[in-house]
Amino acid sequence: MSKNPTEEEKMVFKQREFEKITHLVEEEFQVEEALFENDTPTYYLAWPQETKSAFLRLLKNLEQIELIAFLRKVDQRIVLKVVPKPPVKPSRARIVWILFFATVVTTFITGYYMLPPEASINPLIGGVMFSAAILTVIGVHEMGHKLTANKKKMDATSPYFIPGPPPLGTLGAVIIQKSLPANRDTLFDVGANGPIAGFIVALIFSAIGMTLLIPAPMPPGAGGLSLVPISWIMLSEVFSSLNLIPAITPPNEVLLLHPIAYAGWAGMVVTMLNLLPAAMLDGGHVARSFALGKKRFILTAVSIFILLLAGTEFLFMAVLIVFMSMYQHPGPLDDVSSLSNRRKLLTIILGIVFILCFTVRI
Repeated sequence: MSKNPTEEEKMVFKQREFEKITHLVEEEFQVEEALFENDTPTYYLAWPQETKSAFLRLLKNLEQIELIAFLRKVDQRIVLKVVPKPPVKPSRARIVWILFFATVVTTFITGYYMLPPEASINPLIGGVMFSAAILTVIGVHEMGHKLTANKKKMDATSPYFIPGPPPLGTLGAVIIQKSLPANRDTLFDVGANGPIAGFIVALIFSAIGMTLLIPAPMPPGAGGLSLVPISWIMLSEVFSSLNLIPAITPPNEVLLLHPIAYAGWAGMVVTMLNLLPAAMLDGGHVARSFALGKKRFILTAVSIFILLLAGTEFLFMAVLIVFMSMYQHPGPLDDVSSLSNRRKLLTIILGIVFILCFTVRI
């Protein structure tokens, strides 16, 4: 016949667990003080000492007994706390597929109606090409996050595609991270790899699409594309010098966007928005890996200013960033170890990608 443990037995169990955890911690760190703080094993570490690789080894050992750790700087002291590993909820594969097929439909409809009758492309073909191209751009972007999360042993869902109305037929896609990144390096990688992967595909589709621009008679009320990524201006200059862009006879003819070109343009805009260093955007994750406190506030304010500068079309996004910024970024498990120098240099590449994607009014 079983019985509930007494308070004394519970204390003995806690003491044994505390000693076991303390042994694991002291194998990796120089500990100044070890104690139970609100029933949580808490360790004040000597400083300075190497923490990045030591913390990763500790996480690996704690994982075997279903525990995780947090490393923080509190009141000028380095504090490590060990807590039970939260359970990971299973992903809902049915919802993933339902949203994906719904987005296929909405992007197909957008592509079907995007070209006027003057274009020489069958609407069915246009719908298929645009849907396939835009979903490829968004899918590669999200898989850049997903594959990085898998490599770094983070739990994350498959991409949830979000159907939407024209002019894009989608509101993008998201993956949900079910566990925190181990350190700032991992946080940087997860945030950066998605936009970089998406940009490469968007650039390829933009280049291909520019050679497929459709000469057609001027449709009634045609206004053309007013917001153009800087990379498109550069591609246009190069392709024009190589005679790769179809010729037209102005003012009676115009060049209509091919569905693949339109998907490339959309990918550029999405990458630009995601790289803004604010809130929970991809650029926000990157910024959180090296900027805290007032620096993050300044970067958020700069992001909003950039959107207002880019045009009234991005006013909603500016408001959304203000709203998202009300929620504090959780940061990585190890929020003490600094970002690697190699990743600090990679921020320059991300800045160049952002500039190439930035849209200007012409």
